[in-house]
Amino acid sequence: MEEILLETAICVVAASLLMVVHELSKALAYMAIQRREGTCRKFAHSIWAVYRYLDPVGMLLSVTSSVTFSRPFMFRIQKKRTNLILGITGFLVLLLCFGGSIFALRCHVFGVQGMITLSGQGLGIKCVTLLIQYLAILSLGMLIANLFPISTFDMGLVIAGISSQKYLNIIKMDGVIKIIFILAVLLNLIHYGSYRVIHLLL
Repeated sequence: MEEILLETAICVVAASLLMVVHELSKALAYMAIQRREGTCRKFAHSIWAVYRYLDPVGMLLSVTSSVTFSRPFMFRIQKKRTNLILGITGFLVLLLCFGGSIFALRCHVFGVQGMITLSGQGLGIKCVTLLIQYLAILSLGMLIANLFPISTFDMGLVIAGISSQKYLNIIKMDGVIKIIFILAVLLNLIHYGSYRVIHLLL
């Protein structure tokens, strides 16, 4: 029971970190673009109020299905180029999180033991290893989830940055796309795919 509670708590921490890093990086990129263009706007809520990026449904799916998604900061984006930059930023941050986690697991950074059973290990090593394992699993799951062309996901931003007409089309198909996404989650396709990729890399 203690093992289950520990893993659940660490999974929630890893999911929270990913949500914050993913959305905060896009928020910072947006603010940098606004400052560069000299059109910096004031928002009702600070981008540093990181608790706003935490999505309770995404948190629940992190624990049950290894699929994470965050609550986006709702910017009013009018330029295609800005949408494209933010979408690419989201993907790059998730790739960096995943790549860094895999590197730590392969090279035993901080004494991590890789994707193995942690019986007999000290509590500190166990917690660090579990955290990095969950960061690897959840960042890849989040990356795959964001490949779905849902309007608020990274792929939706990329499509909005490429073509306004195509973005309008995915908004019209939003319900169907979300049903396909939910089915992929319920059938554990993302979870299974993530584990297969990680085991191949390790």
